[in-house]
Amino acid sequence: MKTIKLITFKLMLLFLTTTLFVNCENDTALETQDEVLTVAKQAPFSSRLVYTNEIERNTIISSKLRGITQNRNNASFESDTNGFTVDTDVANYVEKSDGSGYSYTFAISRDGVVGSELENLVLSVNTDTQELSTVLIKYHYTATQLQELLQTGHVSTHSETTVTPIEGDFSNLLAESNTLPCTIQITTYHITPDTGETFLYGTNSQCQHEIDPDSGETECEVYNVMNILCPPSSSNGTSGTTTSTNNNTNASSDPSNNTSNGGTTTPPNSNNQNDSTDREEIVTTPLLTISQIIGNCMNGNSFTPLLTQEMQSWLRDNRNLSLAISNYIQNVGCNDSSKDFIENAIEAMMEEPSLTFEKYIRERVEEKLEERPFGLIEAPCSELVKWQALAMHNPPVSVTNRVHAIDNQDLTFFTDYAIQTIENAEGHLVNMDYFPVEITSFPINPSTSLPYTPEEFLTYFRLNINSFIDNTWAVFEPVVYQNGSFSIDDTDLWNSNNPMTALLTLDIPVDEGTVIVSDYSDSNFTVITLETPWDSEHPVSGVRDFGFTQNSWGSYVFYTRAVDRMADAIDYVVANSPIPNDVAFFGSDALWNSFQEKLTAFVNLNGGTAQINNKESYRPIWEKIKKVLRGEISIDELDCLE
Repeated sequence: MKTIKLITFKLMLLFLTTTLFVNCENDTALETQDEVLTVAKQAPFSSRLVYTNEIERNTIISSKLRGITQNRNNASFESDTNGFTVDTDVANYVEKSDGSGYSYTFAISRDGVVGSELENLVLSVNTDTQELSTVLIKYHYTATQLQELLQTGHVSTHSETTVTPIEGDFSNLLAESNTLPCTIQITTYHITPDTGETFLYGTNSQCQHEIDPDSGETECEVYNVMNILCPPSSSNGTSGTTTSTNNNTNASSDPSNNTSNGGTTTPPNSNNQNDSTDREEIVTTPLLTISQIIGNCMNGNSFTPLLTQEMQSWLRDNRNLSLAISNYIQNVGCNDSSKDFIENAIEAMMEEPSLTFEKYIRERVEEKLEERPFGLIEAPCSELVKWQALAMHNPPVSVTNRVHAIDNQDLTFFTDYAIQTIENAEGHLVNMDYFPVEITSFPINPSTSLPYTPEEFLTYFRLNINSFIDNTWAVFEPVVYQNGSFSIDDTDLWNSNNPMTALLTLDIPVDEGTVIVSDYSDSNFTVITLETPWDSEHPVSGVRDFGFTQNSWGSYVFYTRAVDRMADAIDYVVANSPIPNDVAFFGSDALWNSFQEKLTAFVNLNGGTAQINNKESYRPIWEKIKKVLRGEISIDELDCLE
């Protein structure tokens, strides 16, 4: 006699997650479990979604799948004998924390069968023996329950489950009318992610956290332990089928043992007669088919279906695109916004065969960022006003005229001259920074023996800027350039009382860069990046302002403030780079930190009083952007923080 224990739990932290939450209706079971019983301090499983390439690399699993039939169609296996299709594009991979086993759960669809029931194929491997166990699981959901599973990742009301153990190959699989008597027990456990503790099901241990219907996120993981007791298999390899009503029962043994040594809870009235029999442990989580995920979301409301028959046919013929869309629904949620996005995406891809869902997402991201150049930067909305004017800065006619003039005079076969700021604030901001120094009394001007005025001190700073920064990070020099008969020497212009249009070269450790003075007044001067034949183009277009403002209490703040944009729309290479957010700006931060330190020291050493105020910097959260581009979170996530 064989005992099979089936444990169902929620796939955690990854997309396309669905869970089975079973609400106990057995009053006796509830009465015996009113007190929460902690059974483990750490979740006994880890899980993730895997796709075709990884599934095929597991020879045990792929060989078993090929046992269904020798015919393969569109990355799925079809059984002519049993009339069902196993979708092998994606599977829930579950691994036991103690390393004793793992399983792959696949979605199943049957010819001509529609409705709310969910059927999965589970292949489980014992890592010690490399033995494979297989079961078919059917969740008898109502339409409402299936929608709840889609929306929240679990079902909170009573449902039945049918489990069919499979021995031998699939040709021996009996029809569902098999009546071999099997019994099943189910005990439900909860995992609280904040503590990692697991609890037996009971009136005091149910998930109390609210569920966000838009995101589908929950703050509680739910899994079930199913003990199935079937009679011995017959000589022709047939298997037993059992239906459980998911009534939770009290587990008399420590459930933590279920994940370590393959032991099972002894079924009632067994008299321990099966201690010498083989025992298996199978781990699974409910997995919807792609068609169920998309269809239930888009056409779940029969009064306003969003998918036409033509669209549904197109989805069946384009499995890879359908998989990407189903992933999007599970990750983003099935709400009005995501439905509109998917409907528009399907229409666009049907019209343009070369368009993929990922490319469609990127196009929409570009459109959004054209409207909202601050979209990549995760900053409080109230803070954006501090950089708004600088982000909207466009060079005046005098600047553009000079750039065009020298571009026409200096004819090269290489890079031309071009202003790298993007007119009309188009482009995607990737950096906002602000480095302030507060001055309560100004240093003494040696030429007058009086304190500098704010305007005088800004001029002194500009003309001696290299004395106020760490020159290992950068040196500012007026451009001196010769190309045949054409030459530029902006030394006098930079040192004049009005340096507008002056070109400066920044000698930095990795590369050199050129900027042009695009704004000047008694209280500030602004430089913008420039493409030149000697420094080429920069991947980031920047605008940096230097100046001072006066506080209401009389002190002055000298600062440098900047916004930087991607030169060529969003840089997907950067967005998908493993480099941390601030690495690209490490040198810039070090340079302007030194500005704060040296300016403060100069003031304090020359008869004035100054202090460094807190700097501010906001950069893209690249991990978040990657998730948007992969369809794991909504494009609407690219916005400032309320």
